[in-house]
Amino acid sequence: MGYFAFRHQPLLTLYYLYTAISLLFVKVPYWAVRYALPSTRPQPWSLGRVVLVKCYRELITTLFRTTVAPFCHDAVAVEKSGKADEVGLVWIEPAPELLVVPEIQEAARINGIEPERRAGYWMGKRGPDGKVGQPAGPDEKVIYGFHGGGFVMGSAHPDFATGYIYRKMLDYAKGYERILQSDYRISSIDPLPTAGQFPAALMDALAGYKYLVHDLGFKPENIIIMGESAGAALAFNLTRYLSQNDLPGLGRVRPRGQLLLSPASDWGSTHEGPGSSFERNWNCDMVHSFFEGFPTKALVGKLPPEAAWENSWISPSSKRLPNPEGLFKGLPPTCLIVGGAEMLVDVVKTLSDRIIADNGEAIVDYYEVPHAAHVPMTHAWHEPESRMGYERCARWLESLESSS
Repeated sequence: MGYFAFRHQPLLTLYYLYTAISLLFVKVPYWAVRYALPSTRPQPWSLGRVVLVKCYRELITTLFRTTVAPFCHDAVAVEKSGKADEVGLVWIEPAPELLVVPEIQEAARINGIEPERRAGYWMGKRGPDGKVGQPAGPDEKVIYGFHGGGFVMGSAHPDFATGYIYRKMLDYAKGYERILQSDYRISSIDPLPTAGQFPAALMDALAGYKYLVHDLGFKPENIIIMGESAGAALAFNLTRYLSQNDLPGLGRVRPRGQLLLSPASDWGSTHEGPGSSFERNWNCDMVHSFFEGFPTKALVGKLPPEAAWENSWISPSSKRLPNPEGLFKGLPPTCLIVGGAEMLVDVVKTLSDRIIADNGEAIVDYYEVPHAAHVPMTHAWHEPESRMGYERCARWLESLESSS
């Protein structure tokens, strides 16, 4: 069945009704019986969690067959609603001068990507006037974050699912009182309007970093770059870019570290196959639809299809990168967290191995949360695994302080 085949009315409403009815009266009762005995469950989970993960998978499938609009927030509409101050909305000017890597410049030319003004959303401490976006205080630390959504959905708006992660991080990240999320461009392609192909998200991320360093005065050594899922892949690309290039007006502005939650960093699907985590954890994760074609095509755009597995800026974990050795030199300390029940476990392990190969073991803190599905820290119900992830983040951040 094609992506977004039911996006127009009346098919949209009919498909929603079909999904709700089939879930309530067919699938949920079947799962309740099928997994009633603990020995039949894919992980040592409660029956309720098994059913909940299955329902999340159905929700994501439904989004890809209808519309992702409910999981996106238009920043212009937010501003017009009069709620910009309430939700911490700011506007970030483009920074075309920061696009200095020839390979990425060429990708932007092929995909017709131009710099754009983008929104950002602040969370945490506000200025004396109650406004967000105040200049950095003396040695103030900040987290610069990126939401997930497979590069084809999601938002930095605090009401999106990733907002939960960053609200919790304000509780766990000692010494970090503010977090900025970048509302980077998401990708789309036929049957939707073509927009936001690579390297649009990276260009937006660079502009946000300039905003923090140049406009607000944050020191690079006080910035942690963070992301979840596709946002973690973007966070990794941004950190690599900043760590390896001298940028006009900024210089070499490597951040203090990067915190990556389940980075979706293989859009060429080179880790799939017998015995892989895609196969092992197929029955206990929820992100299947993100790896069935549309997100990859939307991200790659007019680039050759092989860019999905040969371009290290699109798929840094790809097993088919021509020459991965040395590509990731110069990175700062890195914390990688992935759920042990995720389809992406092998992908994240490969990324960890490559960072270590180019920078040494001491630079990476890799943690597999036992029995956790994709980015457990996104879900309040995913306990105790969610708490375990936040506690690991807190310990890693504290270790950075003690080593500085």
